[in-house]
Amino acid sequence: MHHSSQGMYKKNILSKSLNMEVLKTSSSILMILFLLVVGSRFVGYFEKAAEGLMDPSIIFGVIFLRFPDFITLLIPLSFFLGILISISRLYAEREIYGYISVGLSQLDLVKFLAPQAFIYFSITLMLSLYIAPYTKALSQELISIDSFEEQIESMKPEKLYVLEGGRAFIYAKDINKDVLSEIKLLISDKNGSSFVAADQLQISKNKSQLNLDFKNGILYKGIFSNQKQVTSSFKSLTSPIERDMSRVDGLNMSKIFDYSDLSARANLHWNLSIPSTLIILLFLGVFMGAVKPRQGRFSVILPGMLIYTSYLSLLILGRESLASNPDSGIGLWWVHLIFGLLVALYLFKNSLQVANTKILLFREHEYFKYFVVLVLILILFWIIS
Repeated sequence: MHHSSQGMYKKNILSKSLNMEVLKTSSSILMILFLLVVGSRFVGYFEKAAEGLMDPSIIFGVIFLRFPDFITLLIPLSFFLGILISISRLYAEREIYGYISVGLSQLDLVKFLAPQAFIYFSITLMLSLYIAPYTKALSQELISIDSFEEQIESMKPEKLYVLEGGRAFIYAKDINKDVLSEIKLLISDKNGSSFVAADQLQISKNKSQLNLDFKNGILYKGIFSNQKQVTSSFKSLTSPIERDMSRVDGLNMSKIFDYSDLSARANLHWNLSIPSTLIILLFLGVFMGAVKPRQGRFSVILPGMLIYTSYLSLLILGRESLASNPDSGIGLWWVHLIFGLLVALYLFKNSLQVANTKILLFREHEYFKYFVVLVLILILFWIIS
Protein backbone atom coordinates (compact mmCIF):
# COMPACT_ATOMS: atom_id res chain seq x y z
CA MET A 1 0.00 0.00 0.00
CA HIS A 2 2.92 2.25 0.88
CA HIS A 3 4.68 1.56 -2.44
CA SER A 4 1.50 2.17 -4.50
CA SER A 5 0.86 5.52 -2.82
CA GLN A 6 4.49 6.50 -3.32
CA GLY A 7 4.26 5.55 -7.00
CA MET A 8 1.07 7.57 -7.33
CA TYR A 9 2.80 10.56 -5.72
CA LYS A 10 5.70 10.29 -8.21
CA LYS A 11 3.27 10.12 -11.11
CA ASN A 12 1.49 13.25 -9.91
CA ILE A 13 4.81 15.09 -9.66
CA LEU A 14 5.81 13.98 -13.16
CA SER A 15 2.37 14.92 -14.53
CA LYS A 16 2.57 18.42 -13.06
CA SER A 17 6.13 18.85 -14.30
CA LEU A 18 5.23 17.79 -17.85
CA ASN A 19 2.10 19.92 -17.98
CA MET A 20 3.93 22.97 -16.66
CA GLU A 21 6.70 22.61 -19.22
CA VAL A 22 4.26 22.14 -22.11
CA LEU A 23 2.21 25.11 -20.87
CA LYS A 24 5.23 27.43 -20.65
CA THR A 25 6.58 26.33 -24.04
CA SER A 26 3.20 26.57 -25.76
CA SER A 27 2.48 29.99 -24.24
CA SER A 28 5.86 31.33 -25.35
CA ILE A 29 5.38 30.04 -28.89
CA LEU A 30 1.82 31.42 -28.98
CA MET A 31 3.02 34.86 -27.91
CA ILE A 32 5.81 34.92 -30.51
CA LEU A 33 3.55 33.75 -33.34
CA PHE A 34 0.81 36.14 -32.27
CA LEU A 35 3.17 39.14 -32.33
CA LEU A 36 4.47 38.08 -35.75
CA VAL A 37 0.97 37.78 -37.19
CA VAL A 38 -0.20 41.06 -35.67
CA GLY A 39 2.94 42.81 -36.93
CA SER A 40 2.44 41.52 -40.46
CA ARG A 41 -1.21 42.63 -40.40
CA PHE A 42 -0.18 46.09 -39.23
CA VAL A 43 2.24 46.37 -42.14
CA GLY A 44 -0.42 45.24 -44.62
CA TYR A 45 -3.06 47.65 -43.31
CA PHE A 46 -0.64 50.59 -43.19
CA GLU A 47 0.27 49.89 -46.84
CA LYS A 48 -3.42 50.04 -47.71
CA ALA A 49 -3.77 53.27 -45.75
CA ALA A 50 -0.79 54.77 -47.59
CA GLU A 51 -2.49 53.94 -50.89
CA GLY A 52 -5.68 55.64 -49.71
CA LEU A 53 -7.61 52.36 -49.61
CA MET A 54 -8.17 52.44 -45.87
CA ASP A 55 -8.70 55.01 -43.15
CA PRO A 56 -5.58 54.97 -40.87
CA SER A 57 -7.69 55.80 -37.82
CA ILE A 58 -9.45 52.41 -37.90
CA ILE A 59 -6.32 50.22 -38.18
CA PHE A 60 -5.95 49.58 -34.44
CA GLY A 61 -9.65 48.82 -34.12
CA VAL A 62 -9.54 46.36 -37.02
CA ILE A 63 -6.46 44.60 -35.62
CA PHE A 64 -8.10 44.34 -32.19
CA LEU A 65 -11.22 42.78 -33.72
CA ARG A 66 -9.06 40.20 -35.49
CA PHE A 67 -7.37 39.03 -32.26
CA PRO A 68 -9.81 36.11 -31.66
CA ASP A 69 -9.39 34.96 -35.26
CA PHE A 70 -5.59 34.97 -34.95
CA ILE A 71 -5.58 33.17 -31.60
CA THR A 72 -7.98 30.49 -32.85
CA LEU A 73 -5.60 29.45 -35.61
CA LEU A 74 -2.43 29.77 -33.51
CA ILE A 75 -3.46 27.76 -30.43
CA PRO A 76 -3.34 24.30 -32.14
CA LEU A 77 0.07 25.02 -33.70
CA SER A 78 1.51 26.41 -30.45
CA PHE A 79 0.22 23.47 -28.40
CA PHE A 80 1.56 20.95 -30.93
CA LEU A 81 5.02 22.57 -31.02
CA GLY A 82 5.01 22.87 -27.23
CA ILE A 83 4.43 19.12 -26.90
CA LEU A 84 7.03 18.29 -29.54
CA ILE A 85 9.74 20.42 -27.93
CA SER A 86 8.94 19.27 -24.37
CA ILE A 87 8.73 15.56 -25.17
CA SER A 88 11.82 15.62 -27.41
CA ARG A 89 13.76 17.34 -24.60
CA LEU A 90 12.81 14.52 -22.22
CA TYR A 91 14.20 11.98 -24.67
CA ALA A 92 17.28 14.00 -25.70
CA GLU A 93 18.31 14.64 -22.08
CA ARG A 94 17.23 11.13 -21.02
CA GLU A 95 14.76 12.43 -18.45
CA ILE A 96 12.20 10.13 -20.04
CA TYR A 97 13.69 7.26 -18.01
CA GLY A 98 12.30 8.92 -14.89
CA TYR A 99 8.84 8.37 -16.40
CA ILE A 100 9.63 4.85 -17.57
CA SER A 101 10.96 3.89 -14.13
CA VAL A 102 7.52 4.33 -12.56
CA GLY A 103 5.84 2.30 -15.30
CA LEU A 104 4.62 5.13 -17.57
CA SER A 105 4.21 4.77 -21.32
CA GLN A 106 3.57 7.23 -24.15
CA LEU A 107 -0.18 6.75 -23.69
CA ASP A 108 0.23 7.80 -20.05
CA LEU A 109 1.92 10.99 -21.25
CA VAL A 110 -1.12 11.59 -23.47
CA LYS A 111 -3.37 11.12 -20.42
CA PHE A 112 -1.27 13.57 -18.43
CA LEU A 113 -1.65 16.22 -21.13
CA ALA A 114 -5.33 15.49 -21.86
CA PRO A 115 -6.74 18.01 -19.30
CA GLN A 116 -4.57 20.79 -20.73
CA ALA A 117 -5.61 19.78 -24.26
CA PHE A 118 -9.26 19.90 -23.17
CA ILE A 119 -8.80 23.46 -21.86
CA TYR A 120 -7.25 24.54 -25.16
CA PHE A 121 -10.00 22.70 -27.03
CA SER A 122 -12.73 24.52 -25.07
CA ILE A 123 -11.10 27.93 -25.57
CA THR A 124 -10.56 27.33 -29.29
CA LEU A 125 -14.09 25.98 -29.78
CA MET A 126 -15.61 29.02 -28.06
CA LEU A 127 -13.46 31.42 -30.09
CA SER A 128 -13.98 29.57 -33.36
CA LEU A 129 -17.76 29.22 -33.12
CA TYR A 130 -18.96 32.20 -31.14
CA ILE A 131 -16.41 35.01 -31.02
CA ALA A 132 -14.04 34.93 -34.02
CA PRO A 133 -16.76 34.86 -36.74
CA TYR A 134 -18.52 37.82 -35.11
CA THR A 135 -15.43 39.98 -34.62
CA LYS A 136 -14.09 39.07 -38.07
CA ALA A 137 -17.36 40.15 -39.67
CA LEU A 138 -17.24 43.37 -37.66
CA SER A 139 -13.71 44.08 -38.87
CA GLN A 140 -14.70 43.41 -42.48
CA GLU A 141 -17.66 45.72 -42.05
CA LEU A 142 -15.34 48.35 -40.63
CA ILE A 143 -12.76 48.31 -43.43
CA SER A 144 -15.01 47.57 -46.39
CA ILE A 145 -15.44 50.45 -48.86
CA ASP A 146 -17.31 48.59 -51.57
CA SER A 147 -20.03 51.11 -52.25
CA PHE A 148 -19.67 54.34 -54.21
CA GLU A 149 -20.74 56.26 -51.14
CA GLU A 150 -18.04 54.79 -48.89
CA GLN A 151 -15.34 55.31 -51.51
CA ILE A 152 -16.27 58.99 -51.89
CA GLU A 153 -16.25 59.45 -48.13
CA SER A 154 -12.80 57.89 -47.79
CA MET A 155 -11.15 60.21 -50.34
CA LYS A 156 -8.08 62.33 -49.64
CA PRO A 157 -7.25 65.58 -51.53
CA GLU A 158 -4.98 65.67 -54.60
CA LYS A 159 -5.15 61.91 -55.18
CA LEU A 160 -6.71 60.01 -58.06
CA TYR A 161 -9.14 57.28 -56.97
CA VAL A 162 -10.58 54.34 -58.84
CA LEU A 163 -14.28 53.80 -58.12
CA GLU A 164 -16.85 51.14 -58.90
CA GLY A 165 -14.29 48.49 -59.81
CA GLY A 166 -12.51 50.59 -62.44
CA ARG A 167 -15.63 52.05 -64.07
CA ALA A 168 -15.01 55.52 -62.64
CA PHE A 169 -12.11 57.80 -61.69
CA ILE A 170 -12.29 60.84 -59.42
CA TYR A 171 -9.92 63.59 -58.34
CA ALA A 172 -10.39 66.55 -55.97
CA LYS A 173 -7.90 69.27 -55.17
CA ASP A 174 -9.41 70.03 -51.80
CA ILE A 175 -11.89 68.29 -49.50
CA ASN A 176 -13.81 69.86 -46.65
CA LYS A 177 -16.23 67.38 -45.06
CA ASP A 178 -18.90 66.67 -47.72
CA VAL A 179 -17.66 69.35 -50.14
CA LEU A 180 -15.04 68.56 -52.80
CA SER A 181 -13.38 71.46 -54.66
CA GLU A 182 -12.00 71.49 -58.24
CA ILE A 183 -13.47 68.09 -58.91
CA LYS A 184 -12.78 65.84 -61.93
CA LEU A 185 -14.98 62.79 -62.47
CA LEU A 186 -14.79 60.25 -65.31
CA ILE A 187 -17.44 57.54 -65.64
CA SER A 188 -17.41 54.82 -68.29
CA ASP A 189 -20.04 52.08 -68.60
CA LYS A 190 -22.21 50.29 -71.16
CA ASN A 191 -24.15 53.49 -71.78
CA GLY A 192 -21.01 55.37 -72.82
CA SER A 193 -18.56 57.66 -71.07
CA SER A 194 -18.91 60.99 -69.33
CA PHE A 195 -16.43 63.47 -67.91
CA VAL A 196 -17.34 66.18 -65.44
CA ALA A 197 -15.08 69.07 -64.42
CA ALA A 198 -16.63 71.32 -61.77
CA ASP A 199 -15.59 73.90 -59.23
CA GLN A 200 -17.38 72.08 -56.46
CA LEU A 201 -19.11 68.82 -55.60
CA GLN A 202 -21.38 68.64 -52.59
CA ILE A 203 -22.62 65.29 -51.34
CA SER A 204 -26.01 65.00 -49.67
CA LYS A 205 -27.85 61.84 -48.76
CA ASN A 206 -31.21 60.66 -47.60
CA LYS A 207 -32.60 57.26 -46.75
CA SER A 208 -32.82 55.91 -50.29
CA GLN A 209 -30.28 57.79 -52.41
CA LEU A 210 -27.06 59.74 -52.58
CA ASN A 211 -27.12 63.12 -54.39
CA LEU A 212 -24.04 64.45 -56.16
CA ASP A 213 -24.53 68.21 -56.60
CA PHE A 214 -21.98 69.69 -59.04
CA LYS A 215 -21.53 73.48 -59.15
CA ASN A 216 -20.14 75.58 -62.04
CA GLY A 217 -18.71 73.03 -64.42
CA ILE A 218 -18.61 71.37 -67.83
CA LEU A 219 -20.04 68.00 -68.83
CA TYR A 220 -18.53 65.97 -71.69
CA LYS A 221 -20.43 62.90 -72.96
CA GLY A 222 -19.36 60.21 -75.42
CA ILE A 223 -15.68 61.07 -75.37
CA PHE A 224 -14.45 57.46 -75.65
CA SER A 225 -17.09 56.06 -78.01
CA ASN A 226 -18.47 56.39 -81.52
CA GLN A 227 -21.58 58.04 -80.16
CA LYS A 228 -22.27 61.70 -80.74
CA GLN A 229 -20.19 63.80 -78.43
CA VAL A 230 -21.96 66.37 -76.28
CA THR A 231 -20.41 69.26 -74.39
CA SER A 232 -22.43 71.43 -72.06
CA SER A 233 -21.70 73.89 -69.28
CA PHE A 234 -23.81 74.20 -66.16
CA LYS A 235 -24.16 76.18 -62.97
CA SER A 236 -25.76 73.30 -61.12
CA LEU A 237 -25.98 69.60 -61.97
CA THR A 238 -27.47 66.98 -59.66
CA SER A 239 -26.90 63.27 -60.14
CA PRO A 240 -28.86 60.91 -57.84
CA ILE A 241 -27.36 57.51 -56.99
CA GLU A 242 -29.27 54.74 -55.27
CA ARG A 243 -27.73 53.90 -51.92
CA ASP A 244 -26.67 50.33 -51.15
CA MET A 245 -29.38 49.33 -48.70
CA SER A 246 -28.10 45.77 -48.45
CA ARG A 247 -25.40 47.00 -46.07
CA VAL A 248 -26.35 47.40 -42.45
CA ASP A 249 -25.17 49.68 -39.68
CA GLY A 250 -24.59 46.85 -37.25
CA LEU A 251 -24.43 43.09 -36.89
CA ASN A 252 -26.33 40.67 -34.72
CA MET A 253 -25.79 37.08 -33.69
CA SER A 254 -28.62 35.74 -35.84
CA LYS A 255 -26.91 37.14 -38.91
CA ILE A 256 -23.57 35.59 -38.00
CA PHE A 257 -25.03 32.14 -37.38
CA ASP A 258 -27.37 32.05 -40.34
CA TYR A 259 -26.08 28.95 -42.14
CA SER A 260 -28.83 28.88 -44.74
CA ASP A 261 -26.24 30.06 -47.25
CA LEU A 262 -24.68 26.93 -48.68
CA SER A 263 -21.15 28.35 -48.69
CA ALA A 264 -21.50 29.17 -44.99
CA ARG A 265 -21.72 25.45 -44.24
CA ALA A 266 -18.08 25.18 -45.24
CA ASN A 267 -17.28 27.84 -42.64
CA LEU A 268 -19.20 25.90 -39.99
CA HIS A 269 -17.23 22.73 -40.75
CA TRP A 270 -14.03 24.78 -40.70
CA ASN A 271 -14.88 26.35 -37.33
CA LEU A 272 -15.51 22.89 -35.87
CA SER A 273 -12.40 21.38 -37.45
CA ILE A 274 -9.84 23.82 -36.03
CA PRO A 275 -10.54 22.83 -32.37
CA SER A 276 -10.76 19.16 -33.41
CA THR A 277 -7.17 19.21 -34.64
CA LEU A 278 -6.02 19.54 -31.02
CA ILE A 279 -7.07 15.95 -30.29
CA ILE A 280 -5.06 14.50 -33.17
CA LEU A 281 -2.10 16.83 -32.57
CA LEU A 282 -1.93 15.77 -28.90
CA PHE A 283 -1.25 12.16 -29.89
CA LEU A 284 1.06 13.07 -32.77
CA GLY A 285 3.08 15.44 -30.58
CA VAL A 286 3.73 12.78 -27.93
CA PHE A 287 4.59 10.03 -30.42
CA MET A 288 6.65 12.17 -32.81
CA GLY A 289 8.56 13.74 -29.90
CA ALA A 290 10.30 10.43 -29.15
CA VAL A 291 13.87 11.00 -30.40
CA LYS A 292 17.16 9.21 -29.96
CA PRO A 293 19.54 10.64 -27.35
CA ARG A 294 21.97 12.06 -29.92
CA GLN A 295 19.29 13.30 -32.28
CA GLY A 296 18.70 16.61 -30.49
CA ARG A 297 15.51 18.09 -29.09
CA PHE A 298 14.80 20.23 -32.14
CA SER A 299 15.21 17.50 -34.74
CA VAL A 300 11.46 16.84 -34.68
CA ILE A 301 10.48 20.44 -35.50
CA LEU A 302 10.75 20.08 -39.29
CA PRO A 303 8.79 16.77 -39.47
CA GLY A 304 6.26 18.27 -37.05
CA MET A 305 5.82 21.39 -39.19
CA LEU A 306 5.41 19.15 -42.24
CA ILE A 307 2.63 17.24 -40.50
CA TYR A 308 0.90 20.40 -39.29
CA THR A 309 1.09 22.27 -42.61
CA SER A 310 -0.14 19.17 -44.43
CA TYR A 311 -3.04 18.92 -41.97
CA LEU A 312 -3.92 22.60 -42.38
CA SER A 313 -3.51 22.47 -46.17
CA LEU A 314 -5.89 19.54 -46.50
CA LEU A 315 -8.42 21.33 -44.30
CA ILE A 316 -8.18 24.43 -46.52
CA LEU A 317 -8.51 22.27 -49.63
CA GLY A 318 -11.52 20.50 -48.11
CA ARG A 319 -13.14 23.81 -47.16
CA GLU A 320 -12.77 25.12 -50.72
CA SER A 321 -14.18 21.88 -52.10
CA LEU A 322 -17.11 21.99 -49.68
CA ALA A 323 -17.82 25.62 -50.55
CA SER A 324 -18.06 24.71 -54.24
CA ASN A 325 -19.97 21.48 -53.57
CA PRO A 326 -22.02 22.03 -50.38
CA ASP A 327 -24.11 18.89 -50.92
CA SER A 328 -21.11 16.76 -49.96
CA GLY A 329 -22.13 14.89 -46.81
CA ILE A 330 -18.72 14.03 -45.34
CA GLY A 331 -17.60 17.62 -44.86
CA LEU A 332 -14.02 17.95 -43.60
CA TRP A 333 -13.97 14.85 -41.42
CA TRP A 334 -12.08 12.83 -44.02
CA VAL A 335 -9.02 14.98 -43.26
CA HIS A 336 -9.21 14.15 -39.55
CA LEU A 337 -9.63 10.48 -40.48
CA ILE A 338 -6.37 10.51 -42.48
CA PHE A 339 -4.37 11.87 -39.55
CA GLY A 340 -6.29 9.66 -37.14
CA LEU A 341 -4.97 6.69 -39.14
CA LEU A 342 -1.47 8.11 -38.72
CA VAL A 343 -2.04 8.12 -34.94
CA ALA A 344 -3.25 4.52 -35.16
CA LEU A 345 -0.06 3.63 -37.03
CA TYR A 346 1.99 5.00 -34.13
CA LEU A 347 -0.20 3.21 -31.59
CA PHE A 348 0.05 -0.21 -33.22
CA LYS A 349 3.46 0.06 -34.87
CA ASN A 350 4.94 -2.68 -32.69
CA SER A 351 2.19 -5.17 -33.46
CA LEU A 352 2.30 -4.18 -37.11
CA GLN A 353 6.09 -4.54 -37.11
CA VAL A 354 6.69 -1.33 -39.01
CA ALA A 355 9.77 -0.31 -37.03
CA ASN A 356 12.13 -1.47 -39.77
CA THR A 357 10.09 -0.54 -42.79
CA LYS A 358 11.53 1.55 -45.60
CA ILE A 359 9.32 4.48 -44.56
CA LEU A 360 10.95 4.76 -41.14
CA LEU A 361 14.41 4.15 -42.59
CA PHE A 362 13.80 7.02 -45.02
CA ARG A 363 13.00 9.30 -42.07
CA GLU A 364 16.48 8.71 -40.66
CA HIS A 365 18.21 9.30 -44.00
CA GLU A 366 20.46 12.37 -44.19
CA TYR A 367 18.46 13.81 -47.10
CA PHE A 368 15.14 13.54 -45.28
CA LYS A 369 15.36 17.04 -43.78
CA TYR A 370 16.00 18.54 -47.23
CA PHE A 371 12.93 16.74 -48.56
CA VAL A 372 10.87 18.04 -45.63
CA VAL A 373 12.05 21.63 -46.19
CA LEU A 374 11.18 21.43 -49.89
CA VAL A 375 7.69 20.09 -49.18
CA LEU A 376 7.15 22.74 -46.50
CA ILE A 377 8.12 25.52 -48.92
CA LEU A 378 5.74 24.17 -51.57
CA ILE A 379 2.85 23.86 -49.09
CA LEU A 380 3.41 27.34 -47.63
CA PHE A 381 3.63 28.81 -51.14
CA TRP A 382 0.31 27.16 -52.00
CA ILE A 383 -1.32 28.47 -48.80
CA ILE A 384 -0.29 32.12 -49.32
CA SER A 385 -0.86 32.18 -53.10
